[in-house]
Amino acid sequence: MDEKERLERQALAYFLRLYNRKFNTKYRLQHKRERPDFSVRNLYNGDILGVEISHIFHDKKEAMMMLGRDQSHIHGIISADDHVRVLERILRQKAEKYYGYEIDAPIILVLRDFNPIFDAKTIFDPRLHFRMPASEFKEVWYMTRTSPARKWDKLVRLK
Repeated sequence: MDEKERLERQALAYFLRLYNRKFNTKYRLQHKRERPDFSVRNLYNGDILGVEISHIFHDKKEAMMMLGRDQSHIHGIISADDHVRVLERILRQKAEKYYGYEIDAPIILVLRDFNPIFDAKTIFDPRLHFRMPASEFKEVWYMTRTSPARKWDKLVRLK
């Protein structure tokens, strides 16, 4: 299993734990796929969803640092406004790719934010003017941490 797949599987596990708890469902991994990344099945009613996972890094330098490939602890200044623009760009890119997905089930998008500085409260502060781009995804979820020391424990529905 390569690093990309390991990160996607880890994100799916965190997401399903939070999602199942929130909605009293029991979605489990059915298949690893390419487009979307996974199909999951609800063991209670048989519903199937496609799940596309996307990781949010401010830039390549932050990705390398967060994944342990760059040992420096210095990074350029990252503003919350810049981070919101990165999130919007990723959402637009994923919306454009939607029609290339190969599954006959509703598809949800899960965004896992690695940034240790900004939490959901900051990112979605009305003063930052976050704009959710239109997309065909059934649901869009933003997954973050309530503190840098915690695992992903906060789920915010964007659509």
